[in-house]
Amino acid sequence: MMKKQNTRDLIYITCSDLKSKCFYSYGIEFNEFMSCVHNRPENLILLKHNFDNAQWNPHSKFDFVTSEEICELIEDNVYGYGDFCWVDFDHEEDLNKMTKLQIAELLFFGHLAKPLHEIPMRRFAYYAHDDGWFNKHYVSRLKDYEVLLSRVITMKLRKLTRRTFDEMPNDIAKLLLESTLEGLFIDLSKSTKSNTDIKIPITAIGHYTDMDKVYDFKNEIIDYKAWLVYSKKTWKFFRED
Repeated sequence: MMKKQNTRDLIYITCSDLKSKCFYSYGIEFNEFMSCVHNRPENLILLKHNFDNAQWNPHSKFDFVTSEEICELIEDNVYGYGDFCWVDFDHEEDLNKMTKLQIAELLFFGHLAKPLHEIPMRRFAYYAHDDGWFNKHYVSRLKDYEVLLSRVITMKLRKLTRRTFDEMPNDIAKLLLESTLEGLFIDLSKSTKSNTDIKIPITAIGHYTDMDKVYDFKNEIIDYKAWLVYSKKTWKFFRED
């Protein structure tokens, strides 16, 4: 397996329509997802993976993990898997009740990273390539992704700056979620810091699924029109007219 990557300092998230509850992203790794999501899922059907300690369900023929293995999976080198795909579920016995159609839906999602009709999942359907380079997430509730995004930003800032940050208020978290409709681009490497403040540039770049192109914007964008600012334990959002 390849060596784990350092914390990515770029976050890009795009959603063409919030009603679809489907988000493409760069920069959110599996361990960050599981650390930041509200009420972390503990039961996962693993559709694409290289995890050595998964269980196997004879009815569905799917690998899965429960709370007994989930921490080990989070600590594993998911980047080395290449493709990594899963959906969450409620109870282990649910796997024995899966219909042929549900099994087919999951196989389709694991192969093409999109639903045939409707993905059988509790809250999340997760597809990634090279852990954090390309992610495609389906969610049952938009609020889950809103919380995830705001917490991922603060978690990365803690790692990159070694400072502490309070959680973002709901109004700013909601604004960030809505900004994904324009292709939200947050370059943490260009943050400016003082003893009391940190100013994080953000912009909109449109909708992309080619994350090589998205990464190139790090060097191409020099003029930012909006900022997240953390000052005196308060989050604020500023935009130039």
